[in-house]
Amino acid sequence: MKKWITIVCSIIGVLVIDLVTKHFLFEVEYFNLIPNVISIATNNGNTGAAFGIFSDSTIALVIVSIIMIAALFIFNYFVKTGSIFYSISFGFIVGGAIGNLIDRLTLGYVRDFIFLDFWPTFPIFNLADTFLCIGAVMMAIFILFFMGKKNSRQEDENKS
Repeated sequence: MKKWITIVCSIIGVLVIDLVTKHFLFEVEYFNLIPNVISIATNNGNTGAAFGIFSDSTIALVIVSIIMIAALFIFNYFVKTGSIFYSISFGFIVGGAIGNLIDRLTLGYVRDFIFLDFWPTFPIFNLADTFLCIGAVMMAIFILFFMGKKNSRQEDENKS
């Protein structure tokens, strides 16, 4: 139960932060948030995925997003852990994916507005993208270093 509370709170938190920032920052005038580091860009609708790949493929990206979210929930069904680290990573990924999915379904594009001044070739992005990336890194860490460790210890204890 604690796992689901953490997951739901993470998803809702990500969605609220993402949708509120998109609403208030997407159409503002360009300004430096942190000079020479981060700026808020003006009106950048992205019809593609990361780095502008698959531009103008909204329907395909909606379908892929829905399949990936469903796959994550299926994966989650088989992960028998109450780890807060895992639950937050899952919530970050799903919340970010849903945030961008809402944009694609309602607007036909994703609202991107964060620009890295120190890396001008890096694509403009939003907070849903940020949460997705952080969640994916956390999930990779969980899978590589923690998933199965508890089960392996229990099997070793049962053998002795």
